[in-house]
Amino acid sequence: MNRRPHLLLATSATLALGLLAGCSSDDTPAAPSASGSASSTSDATSGPATTGPAQGAGDSEAQAAAAAAWLQSQAAAGTVFQTEFDGVAYDDYGLTADVVLALLAADQDDAAQTYAEALTTDEAVAAYVGDGTTAQYAGATGKLLAITEAADLPATSIGGRDLTAELLALQTDEGRFSDLGADDYSQTISQSWAVAALATQDAAPQQAVDYLAAQQCEGAGFPAQLSSSAPADCVSDVDSTAFAVSALVVAGTDDDAPVIVQALAWLDSVGAADGAGTSWASADSDGPSVNSTAVAVSALEDGDADASQGISWLLAQQVTDGDDTGAFLLADEPDVRATAQATVALAGEGLDDLLG
Repeated sequence: MNRRPHLLLATSATLALGLLAGCSSDDTPAAPSASGSASSTSDATSGPATTGPAQGAGDSEAQAAAAAAWLQSQAAAGTVFQTEFDGVAYDDYGLTADVVLALLAADQDDAAQTYAEALTTDEAVAAYVGDGTTAQYAGATGKLLAITEAADLPATSIGGRDLTAELLALQTDEGRFSDLGADDYSQTISQSWAVAALATQDAAPQQAVDYLAAQQCEGAGFPAQLSSSAPADCVSDVDSTAFAVSALVVAGTDDDAPVIVQALAWLDSVGAADGAGTSWASADSDGPSVNSTAVAVSALEDGDADASQGISWLLAQQVTDGDDTGAFLLADEPDVRATAQATVALAGEGLDDLLG
């Protein structure tokens, strides 16, 4: 996942991210196309924002509801959220998908469904996942398929297309989901979204699940980039590790499987503790990131591990008064993507809860 604040299709990514967020939504950077879309599936990074007193984890569901309320105030129901790029506002389908997951996590199902419906028009689907003939993005296809299913919308015909079949067609012989077109932006987070989405359809090929698991750095986390063989210089990445863990759990990997246990132990080892709790930083960040912390928390929840310190840290970052009550900040400004991914974490939800 690219965690720089740029126009993204899905942090997240990640997770988001969106596992979970992508969590954080998802994975690849790109400039907007002529139609105002981008070929990416990730999220942006938000730095620390100490805007309110630290609160107990028992407040997390109420604060998730406050975050969900703020999110709904940022765009009219049933519309696509936008991201500004070089001074121009573009429809951001991946960001909208992150909001759908956040609203579902906060039990705002009707609102989530209206935003999800805006992503399933013929125009939106083509702009987000590609036309399916000259270009198609594996991460975006997986994320859209996953959130459509989670929002209880018909997943068999999204924008008049069978995204399950289209996603399966992107799988290579080794199990990797690669993008169709001149450029291949597929990364660990896009593979994670594809695996998670197909698992919700009972259609995740074991080869694809195994390929994702095989990306793990020895005894540690997951790298951002995919590789046919584990590189000697494999560098674990927080966001990619979080999304991979969540996707593997959604696909049926046991919590006590070595791949999950080792990845979560690595996440725990790189968390930074302070008076507010524990936070995580993205690869592009010099300090704590709300997005990375949110998807890490969701992965811990998916893996049935203790996420309470991460939740406590997130609670301490939330805006607690004024017009932006409930929001989380990026560069000292309320940010939709950071708030969406934090909402999922505060609600005590991981991708397995939302998609499984």
